[in-house]
Amino acid sequence: MASRKPHRRKRSADQPDLPPAQPAVAPPVLPAAPIGQSIAQPVAQPVKPLRAVVRRGAVSDVAVGIRPMWARIGLVFLACAYYAALLHHPAEIKWLAPAEFFTEATALFPRASDSAVEYRLEGWSCTTSSWQLLDPRPYFPIQPDDKESRFQRLGHFYYNERPAMVALANYILDGHAAGIDDGVTGKIGGIQLIQVLRKVPPVGTPIERYHFDPMAPIPADQRKEKYHTSQSERTRRCNS
Repeated sequence: MASRKPHRRKRSADQPDLPPAQPAVAPPVLPAAPIGQSIAQPVAQPVKPLRAVVRRGAVSDVAVGIRPMWARIGLVFLACAYYAALLHHPAEIKWLAPAEFFTEATALFPRASDSAVEYRLEGWSCTTSSWQLLDPRPYFPIQPDDKESRFQRLGHFYYNERPAMVALANYILDGHAAGIDDGVTGKIGGIQLIQVLRKVPPVGTPIERYHFDPMAPIPADQRKEKYHTSQSERTRRCNS
């Protein structure tokens, strides 16, 4: 009985495998040109070669910086100077203030402090013609008993700025005239900002918890006057 399987032609061993036939694609049909005219053929755009990099007189495939050699060398020296400034913080020189600002990251705690800093206020009593301790807490009610008080921050950052100190004096004098109880009786003609420096005890010595007492006496060896209203201004305010 004859097999029903389709007859397949055996491939010869020496017959190479041929690639599959590609379908024939007809060339595009261009529209007929009017009589007396010819159809312009598209012009092929030239391919721009890759730009070669010349390095040290030879062509190289490695990209280099866009700056000239002297500028790159200058940047290296600048980076080295910045690194040296981070390791050794420069001295406080006025014309070097911008550089000092950006290089003080590693100088947050260059040495241990030997004193605890606190700021106090005194008011010039027109009645007794003397300085009397004044309580700043009614004027700065936010966290008034610790170092995060706005008064303490104001004294720390702006004691050397006269406009800020004049504004502080006007603020205290206006509040006192309005009846704020700050511990000084009668009229006042000005203020005095005092910086108190208390020595930190040796390591291992018990330390009492900080407590702000604005009316406690200030030892003479711990006080430094940072700002005070001028005598002429005090006289004018007391006589007005």
